[in-house]
Formats: sequence, C-alpha cells, structure tokens
Amino acid sequence: MKTLVYIEASPVRGGIEIFAERHIAALRAAGTSVAIARTLREAQQEFAFADEIIVHKCSDVATLAAFPPAKTTYYVHDHEPICPRTTAYTALGNNCRRPGGFLPCIFCALLSKNWKAGLARVLTQRKRKAVMRRFARIVVISQFMKSRLVANGIPAGNIEVRTPEIAPRDPSKACAPAEEIDILYAGQLIRGKGVHLLLEAFAKLDKSRTLDIVGTGNMEARLRALSQSLGIDDRVRWRGFQPDAQAWMAKARCVVVPSFWQEPYGLVAAEAVALGRKVAAFAIGGLPEACAGKAALVPPGDIDALARAMAET
Repeated sequence: MKTLVYIEASPVRGGIEIFAERHIAALRAAGTSVAIARTLREAQQEFAFADEIIVHKCSDVATLAAFPPAKTTYYVHDHEPICPRTTAYTALGNNCRRPGGFLPCIFCALLSKNWKAGLARVLTQRKRKAVMRRFARIVVISQFMKSRLVANGIPAGNIEVRTPEIAPRDPSKACAPAEEIDILYAGQLIRGKGVHLLLEAFAKLDKSRTLDIVGTGNMEARLRALSQSLGIDDRVRWRGFQPDAQAWMAKARCVVVPSFWQEPYGLVAAEAVALGRKVAAFAIGGLPEACAGKAALVPPGDIDALARAMAET
C-alpha cells in the first residue's frame, strides 16, 4: 500500500501541520509507504504509483482540481475552502455563519485589508465547491465543520468526521516548567485566539491568581501593552514558544481556550481535557466537541462569564 500525502508548504507549524504530521506517523506505523509532496509537480510524479492520495492543505483551486477524485481524500481543516477571507470573519471582524456565495462575499472581500486575495477567492469560489463535490470522500475534524460544508452545498454523504488524534506526551522528552502553573494559555498570539479577552477576564480575578502565556504571534506587543494597562503585568508571565505545550498543560491548574473565532475543532482544549486538566473555554465552533462535555463552556465573548469560570477552578 502506497499513500501520497499532499500538504502545501507553510511558514507556520500550526494545527493543520501537526494533524498531518501525526497522520503520516500513524500511516507509517501501520506499515503504509508514504510519499510527501509540497508542490503539484511533486504530487503528479507520484499519481500513477499511489494507491490513495490524501490532500491536507491546498489553497490553489487549479492545483486541487488536478488531483484524481477517485482515489483522493480531501481533508478540510478550516474555513479557507468556503470563505473568501479564509477565517469566517466579516469585514467588520464579526464571525460569519452564512453560506458562501458571490453576494455578499464580494462586498466582504472588497472591504478587507487584503482585498485582492479575497476578490480572487470570491471569483474562484464556485469552481472550488464544484471541485470539492467531485471528491467521493471529504474528511473534516468536527460535526461543526461538517455542518458548515453541508450549508455550502457539499453532499453530507461525502463527508466523514474524524477528530484529531491526541498524541500522548513522552515524559522522557518533556520540556516542562519546574513549578506548578495556575492558569495557562497555550497557542498563537493572534486576534482570533482571543487572548485580549482572556487578559480582561483575568483582571477581574483575585490578585493571588497568576497567568502563564505560552506562544508567540503578531499581537504579542499589543497584548503586553494591554496587560500593563490592566495592571496585571506582575501576575502574567510571557513564556514564548515552547516545543512541548502538553508538558506545560500537565502542570496547569486550569487551561483557558478563549478563542474569538469559530474554531474548527480546538486541539489545545482536547489535549488539556485528555490530560485531566480543568478547562475554561468559549462555546464556539468545534470547541464544545473538543471539550467532550468536560469543560466550563461560557457564551462566546462573555468576559464576566469567563472570569467566573476561571475563578471556580
């Protein structure tokens, strides 16, 4: 059995890349021969030899259309295939739950900062959905994402839900802090992850509580400034990128997932639950599924409710 895995090159090792890495490792552990392609040219060289093809990430519609549908499984990890802005945000920064289409997506794309890329996606959106409908098998990571694809015209019978595997932490390789952690955030420091909401909620807690933030991102400077303005900087520890986030979770009293955007799943939440940690999160997107009923879920964006959930841990 030979499997070809296609995942386009990315400057960031995010959730999709981690999922793909674990998937490839599982395939190889099962005795499958795996070839990895990062470009269409590399993939086409393997088409004739592969028994199955798995596409994990493919932003270009023409590239996606080149994969033979009979033996291709297309994994949809996020909103990119159905949202011209890729994030399911409106131009005003609010979450969008409407099916994609020329209207109103064209106006939303034109009002965005990167409007040229958004416009290009609007113009190819119909073709992308047509290409997706050709694949007999599409895999998503949550029932939430399946509902989003169905709303966008993808046949429900073609969609399989497969939640990410939680890789157990190897204690011998753990890079963990020496001390116990009170409240922990682990993830990228970008707007959609809602760390600004976490800081505002944390400011409402007793002054004996502390917050460790593991991760980096383009909002770090603004978040540090917000922490100072809220008067909590002496209780917030900025830990930067850590190669073993699970080791930090295992030491935490509470792991908070304050995502503002519609998380397709929520790997950090699922890992924290699997480690037996208390989890507080906004009930948005696929997060309720990732938490599997074992977390304090609060209404999205409700800072007071998030503060109460953290205070009770």
